[in-house]
Amino acid sequence: MPRRPFFLPFFALACSEYEVTNLTTEDSFTQTEEPPADVLFVVDDSASMAEEQQNLSANFGAFLELLGDTTADFRLGVTTTDPARGGVLVGAVLTPDSPDAVDTFAAQVAVGTSGARDEQGLAMAVRGLREDVNPDFLREDGFAHVVFVSDEDDHSEGSVESYVTALKAGAIGEGVTAHAVVGDIPAGCMSGSSAADAGTRYLEVASALEGLHESICAEDYAEVLQALGLAVSGWNPVFPLSELAAEATLTVWVEDVKMPRREADGWTYSIGENAIVFTGHAIPRPGMKVRVTYQRGT
Repeated sequence: MPRRPFFLPFFALACSEYEVTNLTTEDSFTQTEEPPADVLFVVDDSASMAEEQQNLSANFGAFLELLGDTTADFRLGVTTTDPARGGVLVGAVLTPDSPDAVDTFAAQVAVGTSGARDEQGLAMAVRGLREDVNPDFLREDGFAHVVFVSDEDDHSEGSVESYVTALKAGAIGEGVTAHAVVGDIPAGCMSGSSAADAGTRYLEVASALEGLHESICAEDYAEVLQALGLAVSGWNPVFPLSELAAEATLTVWVEDVKMPRREADGWTYSIGENAIVFTGHAIPRPGMKVRVTYQRGT
């Protein structure tokens, strides 16, 4: 009986190769570059703010260190919530070229506790952005960031909406955002060293202007200030994936360098966001290419 020729079942191999290819995804990103940042800190100087100012001052190096790592072009100024000061800056505007910037700015944010009890942070922020109040602070090519730091809510006259409109109008450059380091809603917060009422109006402004909310009762202000530093620099540490990932298959490159998966100076995977989250010095610089390969999960 003649021997039948042997045929390799190519249909099986082709099906297998198709399935593997179909399950493998590659996402590519480019880290963006933001305009120069003009940052106004509006710090509550009422009698209850001693501990919070001390915490802010002691950890401010984390903010400037992160900005230094990003090589961001920034200007930093401080004012208070006291209408008697009228939004005028405390001391000089600091830039990347300012000597002893950490110590100088740490001293500036320690604004004291003799200010008005009815804090008017929103009104003072609007005044603080005015050219006639603080000449040469805002730049026409800059992006304004207003950071409210208070353990009580705002008592400025007028609606939240009116201050959102005024802040937008006062920012002469590329736009404005607001960040609130205040008491949590709905009932405020407490920690070992501080207590705070809910900063409802500040939070509404921050939400309307797409800024950050950080708790003033946080034990570690270094983390709070690093988050603000990332927001100011415009560096994005979070890169959402296009497909649900099988976590064990994730591989991450930045500029064709394979990046380590670790908590410090590396990357982690956020299941809730289905995203790669870079940390520390591993956060890609503006213009850098990020590439993530993985198999799709189920």
